[in-house]
Amino acid sequence: MYKNRMKARDTFLSAGQVKADVPVSISESWSRSLSYKIDPNLRKTPEVLNQMDVHMLQESSLLYHAYQSIIPKIQSFIHTKYSIMLADHKARLLHVNADHQLMELLTSFNAVPGGVWSEELCGTTAFGTTLVSGQPVVIHDAQHFCESWQNISCAGVPIFHPITKQVIGVLDLTSFAEDFPAHALVLTQTVAKSMEMEIFNQLQIHRLYLENTFLEKELAISNDLLVAIDLDGQIVRSNDPATTDQQQWCNRFEWLHYFQSCQEQSDLSLLSTIVSTERPLPFSPDPATGRLQLVYYKNRLIGALVQMRRQPSRSALPSKGTAKEMVGESPQWLGLLQKLDKVAGRDMSVLLIGESGTGKEVLSQYIHDHSLRRHKPFVAVNCAAFAHDLVASELFGYAPGTFTGGLKDGKVGLFEVADGGTLFLDEIAELPLPIQAMLLRVLQEKQVTRIGEYKARPLDIRIVAASNKDLKKMADAGQFRLDLYYRLNSIELKVPPLRERKEDIVPMAEHFLSAHRHGSFAYRLMPDTMDALRLYDWPGNVRELKNAIEHAVVFAEDDRIFPWHIPDMIQESTGATEDSKRLLQHTQLDDERTQIVEALNGSRYNYTKAARLLGISRGTLYNKMKKYEIT
Repeated sequence: MYKNRMKARDTFLSAGQVKADVPVSISESWSRSLSYKIDPNLRKTPEVLNQMDVHMLQESSLLYHAYQSIIPKIQSFIHTKYSIMLADHKARLLHVNADHQLMELLTSFNAVPGGVWSEELCGTTAFGTTLVSGQPVVIHDAQHFCESWQNISCAGVPIFHPITKQVIGVLDLTSFAEDFPAHALVLTQTVAKSMEMEIFNQLQIHRLYLENTFLEKELAISNDLLVAIDLDGQIVRSNDPATTDQQQWCNRFEWLHYFQSCQEQSDLSLLSTIVSTERPLPFSPDPATGRLQLVYYKNRLIGALVQMRRQPSRSALPSKGTAKEMVGESPQWLGLLQKLDKVAGRDMSVLLIGESGTGKEVLSQYIHDHSLRRHKPFVAVNCAAFAHDLVASELFGYAPGTFTGGLKDGKVGLFEVADGGTLFLDEIAELPLPIQAMLLRVLQEKQVTRIGEYKARPLDIRIVAASNKDLKKMADAGQFRLDLYYRLNSIELKVPPLRERKEDIVPMAEHFLSAHRHGSFAYRLMPDTMDALRLYDWPGNVRELKNAIEHAVVFAEDDRIFPWHIPDMIQESTGATEDSKRLLQHTQLDDERTQIVEALNGSRYNYTKAARLLGISRGTLYNKMKKYEIT
């Protein structure tokens, strides 16, 4: 066979003729080698990178790190007579693994890390020919264009990028011609596939690192538009959902070419560490437009952050009103708000633990309104409100005909209703254990299957759960699934009860009073009322305080809220007695007469204007003037 292959090569070199038994991939490579004017007597590759360049090339290469991870796992399956070599997309050798005589021979060819084995330099080889054809290639002894490496045979397999599917390198198995195994190509392809899977895993790690870098940057900016882009020009994260949906950045600029240029510069950098510095936007000559920051992971370029000024008409803040509901000035409350602001932009599960009535649903709405999902649905579910046999159908939905008496067309579950947005699961401790198992499956697989169906539907939601019970203790007691607990509490926040933040009681009460403002008329808390509110323990927390204010508004005679207007239980608990009521009533009469006189004087006894100032009707003003003997 060797003699036949040698004769076929000699015939091609002397007469330019190709015999019928020469593979097309080989004959085409020979023709290209001639066009490159390769010397058939070449003894070694003429181009070898220096050690510093090789080191930087290895450090920045996904291929090399994937190779380093895979080779130890398969070392025992590789015979000592074989050499495994790795080259990048420019046929630059990144690693050579060989023993004894074979290693000596390869070294004599400059088949060493840093050696460049492209067809343009070395003619027909497994490296160069595989890269040109994009197909697996086996080159036996005399099929090499150059005579110096005809005593070896090689199998080259292209390695494809797992996302873009472009050829990013070549894996090569080489041995002396007489030792070349029949299964060489299969073995090399198997290792190459393992490397592609490892590269995919590395890309996932890079994506997570890029997202974390984005989130850190997002906290440091105000209203600017921020977009994280990977090396393939795809948007990984954005603080503007419209940008993510429309892929505006990729359409506007050739990111792939730009990153390749940056990657080549970093490949040959003489620096041992690459620093991520900001630079002008490559698509905008105006530095005021924004900045670009290249992002590196372990000295490897993995993407960039693009920061641009928004148009003045746009706002990064949600339009919903949850911010104004977050009333409080206690250190505990302000500390919780700081944590909420940090976790809102991170798309992970949040578990809120606190007593009933502490406002956990308001907090969950705040998280949603300040997240990237704020333009998508927010669905609140009270798990304790459903009968146990109805929970599954409400959460997951059901197919037509599943239940007797069910809806004819089936039902969409609340998980699907919240798709793309946030699902708030209040009182999650009340979920039955079988439903907890179904919930865990949905969270793990990011798919939901309606009851009575077998087809899983993709799901993209963020879970915010809340409980007034200690879920960890419940899990230890077998009353709550431990695996579900750990899935939910990526971030666990304690919501302090109202009695532990006394400073917030009066501001919160005044906030609830403001809902009853009518024009210039506004209710006021009297000093003794404030004291009574502060002294009470509020076992029902914020919900009880809101109810107490509603109660006071109903029984208030004018704009002033006195202690006897709040519920009896609070009066009795805080000592707001009937004696204080009678004492204050006397003051009330005096104060009211004074107010009427001042209003009349201020309006120069224009009764209509005076009544408007007092917030009463003109007829009521006449009656009060008669009562207080005002002429």
